Amino acid sequence: MTDLLREAFSAEGLRKLADPRTLMRGASYFQDRRVELGPVGPDAVEATVRGTMPYWVELRVSGGRPAWSCTCPVGAEGQFCKHAVAVAMAVDPAVGEGGLLFRRAPERGAADDEGLRSYLASLGTEQLVDLLLEQAAADFRLRDRLTARAAAAAGAGIDEGAWRKRITAAFRTPGGFVPYRRAADWAAGVSDLIDGLADLLDAGHAEAVVRLAERAHQRADRAIGAVDDSDGCLNDISFRLAALHLRACWECRPDPVQLARRLVDLEVTTDLLGFHRAAADYAEVLGPDGLAEYRRVVEARWQALAPDSGEWSSERFALRQTRIGLALAVGDPDELIAVKRDDMKAPSDYQEIAEALQRAGRVEEAIDWARHGLEAFGRRHWQTGPLRDLCAALLRGRGEEESAVRLYWQAFAEAPSLGAYRQLLAEAGDGSAHLEQRALTLLRTRVTGLPAGPTPQTGAVASPLVEILLYEGEVEEAWDTAVACGCEARLWLPLARAREATYPLDAVAVYEREALAQIDTKKNDGYRNAVKHLAAIRRLADAAGDPEVFTRILARVRTEHRPKRNLMALLDAEGW
Repeated sequence: MTDLLREAFSAEGLRKLADPRTLMRGASYFQDRRVELGPVGPDAVEATVRGTMPYWVELRVSGGRPAWSCTCPVGAEGQFCKHAVAVAMAVDPAVGEGGLLFRRAPERGAADDEGLRSYLASLGTEQLVDLLLEQAAADFRLRDRLTARAAAAAGAGIDEGAWRKRITAAFRTPGGFVPYRRAADWAAGVSDLIDGLADLLDAGHAEAVVRLAERAHQRADRAIGAVDDSDGCLNDISFRLAALHLRACWECRPDPVQLARRLVDLEVTTDLLGFHRAAADYAEVLGPDGLAEYRRVVEARWQALAPDSGEWSSERFALRQTRIGLALAVGDPDELIAVKRDDMKAPSDYQEIAEALQRAGRVEEAIDWARHGLEAFGRRHWQTGPLRDLCAALLRGRGEEESAVRLYWQAFAEAPSLGAYRQLLAEAGDGSAHLEQRALTLLRTRVTGLPAGPTPQTGAVASPLVEILLYEGEVEEAWDTAVACGCEARLWLPLARAREATYPLDAVAVYEREALAQIDTKKNDGYRNAVKHLAAIRRLADAAGDPEVFTRILARVRTEHRPKRNLMALLDAEGW
């Protein structure tokens, strides 16, 4: 992360951009590894954040200030959303580590704790009980924890009927549907319920938690279609409940045969993913008897399916996943191959087989499967990265360094980008200088063969070269290439910033174009960004000794956009 980005999107900066709830939800997305970073430039970064659907996020520094965009509903309104928070953490993990985003209470020293401990130790039992009861009266979470611990200490169970009612209440959807603007509050209520179940488990009520977690998961599945799940809250809930359920099963070890039957139902009859391939996660809890019953139930259902017509079948898909989970549970790569062979739809299918073969010590076969996957999905460069990394690691393990680097060259040649270029050089190590020149020569040759004049088609071919040249500090060639062939819109501002010191009026043309585009958004954030670009134009026009350039552009903006009162107010505030 560059100093510009680090300063603009620091922990303190994020507190100003987003409310505490958005910060916490963004932190959760970062911790769940939902961010896939794209190119990181000197003053901008792109990323994809996986919610229910992938959202595209850009963070940038514009006019010395933070700017952003996201394709989610909140981001579309110009607000700094949780996806943007997650990207800021991904590019600079120090922002999110250790709770840096959230204001902490003043640090307590050892003397403070010791003083409090001494005071509490001096109180009588009745006084301590009164203090706890007083606090529990206002803190339902504390009351639940104390009640659960009291029941466990007395060898008594909890009131499961009351907890079932709480589950029903937590998943209730008032009016029959929870819209997007209320979905976060709804999910927060469910999260409180799950926290309560975790407290029950901590208090020693594992058997009850197994039953209650299963009931809650079924309620979550019923909520599909009744909650706007644009942010993926239902699967978040599903994963939390499944993790709690697994932990409870470890502690109480329920009957493995009965558990196997319930797990199959939870996996096959619900659309949420918390119990996806459950056999692999529960293998040790189920043991031989449970896994045998799991297999019996799954195979019976599989055999009962109608012949595959080629049409999508949610039941067939779910049962296939259970069979994959079983193969992973028993660690048999041949069983995994038999289940997956006829339905290899993504590079991850090949990767999973290669990893299973690697674990079994069958490295040659693992490399073959990885190579087949890269060949079959070579054009899906956005999906093949993990498979390529695995194949390269396997090759390096055999001492085939050149073969490993060749995989990254092939990826770059197939889909050139700054990210692929940087990875190629990083993987090449000491041999990177040769590959650097080879990569640039390849891209220059492709650009040389383009028809004259910039078009969207020529710009798409030229953009990787422009971006890599900028990265390497070859500003003149990057600019000339962009002017001659065109490039992606996102590259013009970095080009202008890199060129403004020596050719300020060239940069002015870019800033003018960007300012007008921001005005055309007809949003207040767009107007503010336009003013920042106009300020840059004024500065550069003065530096070029031609202040009239700014005067003419400002006059055009005021004339053509006079009806936009908010924009006019911003211009007036600048004294222009």
